Amino acid sequence: MGNLVKKKLKRKSKSNWSLAKIGAIVWRLKATIVIALILIAAYFFFSQGSLFIEKNALLSMSFSAGNPFNIISYMLTHMSIWHLMVNVISLVLFATIVELALSSKDVVGIFLFSASLTVVFFSFFNPGVALIGASAGVWGIMAASFVLNAKRAVAALAIVVVLFLFLFPAATIIVEQYEGMMLQKNTELETALATAVETGNTGRAAVIAVKKTEAETELKKFVESKQLAAEARIDPFLHSYAAIFGIAYLFIFRRKETKECVRKQRLFSIFHKTKS
Repeated sequence: MGNLVKKKLKRKSKSNWSLAKIGAIVWRLKATIVIALILIAAYFFFSQGSLFIEKNALLSMSFSAGNPFNIISYMLTHMSIWHLMVNVISLVLFATIVELALSSKDVVGIFLFSASLTVVFFSFFNPGVALIGASAGVWGIMAASFVLNAKRAVAALAIVVVLFLFLFPAATIIVEQYEGMMLQKNTELETALATAVETGNTGRAAVIAVKKTEAETELKKFVESKQLAAEARIDPFLHSYAAIFGIAYLFIFRRKETKECVRKQRLFSIFHKTKS
């Protein structure tokens, strides 16, 4: 009887310890989790549950020389569900490294520092380009993670590459199926409208005609947004600037901690050995 009670107490303590540990990890990574959730919530709010954000709404929230006050909204907006997935997955993996090495404030700081300065700098030389997405903030965090813990950053990058090899085809299939459902809905409404007109049911025909117009408008917006996302280009200079600003943050605001992380990794041990 005594052994049974002891076993139950051990199991209970292990369970409590596991929950406490999970809670501690979540709290330790609170900035990473909060930023990721904000990006996801913002996307589905602006897209209204669709796989793409409507073209006009997207452009109104983009950052450019003509829209300098959108410096926050552009970070929260993504062109497609795939664009969102790329940034959120990368953010979670690389921001975790930064948050464990430094603090939650630094994750937020690097994200905003990189995302803000990058678009201002880039738009100065490219005033006609509209910028959308959290990529600049993510690249700043990614670059910082390589400085703080290169081994973990390389592992995170490998995970990102493997995940994208599977997720990209999956995202493509989802988009195609969603568009197919919309086309099917339009076809069914068109058939129903024709049937209602033939049978002389004018009331039902009027209701279906309204639904058909709404479905056609929705499909048109979807196709336009999909085309806009397909035509969007990734500028390597933009991401390079973001990486530079991410590393700059470390040496401006966290010089001591960054030097300590670099020293612990023995990144320059080869040069020291050669010199000696």
